[in-house]
Amino acid sequence: KKEQEEKEHKKKEKAEAHLYTIIKVARDEDLAEQIGRDIHFDLVDHEKVRSFRIQKQLPFNFFKEEVAKEFGVPVQFQRFWLWAKRQNHTYRPNRLLTPLEEGQSVGLLREVSNKAHNAELKLFLEVQLGVDLCPLPPPVKAKEDILLFFKLYDPEKEELRYVGRLFVKAVGKPIEILTKLNEMAGFDPSEEIELYEEI
Repeated sequence: KKEQEEKEHKKKEKAEAHLYTIIKVARDEDLAEQIGRDIHFDLVDHEKVRSFRIQKQLPFNFFKEEVAKEFGVPVQFQRFWLWAKRQNHTYRPNRLLTPLEEGQSVGLLREVSNKAHNAELKLFLEVQLGVDLCPLPPPVKAKEDILLFFKLYDPEKEELRYVGRLFVKAVGKPIEILTKLNEMAGFDPSEEIELYEEI
């Protein structure tokens, strides 16, 4: 009987699939968990992040409420980025959702963000945490700010891990963030580190 019910449920899901959008939400926690284990040359495997099945006609704000329930991050502290697939088939958070886009229905937003006609919407949830690890309002992002993600490779341990992300000025110099990077890695502020860009 249970198998029959599951079959019916799957059949119903398939029949109603066109009414829903699947939203896959990657977070810092996913990057920290996957980088160095499942992933080395990208940021995240979207198949392994939390996905939400939301009716297309529902407003994006309904989805944000669901995210608040699931992750314990109040709506006003959530900020979402759209992922872009690059030429080398890796994904990067590419741009923030605009307030106008966030005012749309889930289905419309998926169409805007996704030239390929699949039913998924991939998002990165940016959450700013305070010293007490409680969510804070997202930092103001100026036009020239870019979001960089940092991985640390320890040659002695032969380990790769995700250490975090930073907003930097597009015209800034790496030397300006070295102290911050050392802090993120748990190193002495004056530790010499080598920086490489992952294409």
